[in-house]
Amino acid sequence: MATAAAAQQSAEAKPSELELSQRFIAALERENAALKQRLDTEKASNALLTELNETRKSEAEAFRQTIAAKNEALAAKDAVIAAQDALIASLKQKKPSVWKRIGDIAIGIIAGVAIR
Repeated sequence: MATAAAAQQSAEAKPSELELSQRFIAALERENAALKQRLDTEKASNALLTELNETRKSEAEAFRQTIAAKNEALAAKDAVIAAQDALIASLKQKKPSVWKRIGDIAIGIIAGVAIR
């Protein structure tokens, strides 16, 4: 009887196989829940990073368009400056004719007589 009592006490001291498997299942369920939560977090993080990437792509395209518009504006200004330089050069080379000078002098004489 002493051995039966000792065996019964050692069996009570050791958790049963059922208890061990229940603990193991509970631990696995907690780990599974943590992994699901991590997966959800990764999915949300991935969605945010994808959105950020798309935003950066659209910003880069907007900057490219801005730079192209700036370059076009500079080219247009350069064309206007070149046209003005050409006009200035042609006006410097243009000399008034003798008849124009005689006409200007006549207008000046008529204006002077009219004022008196």
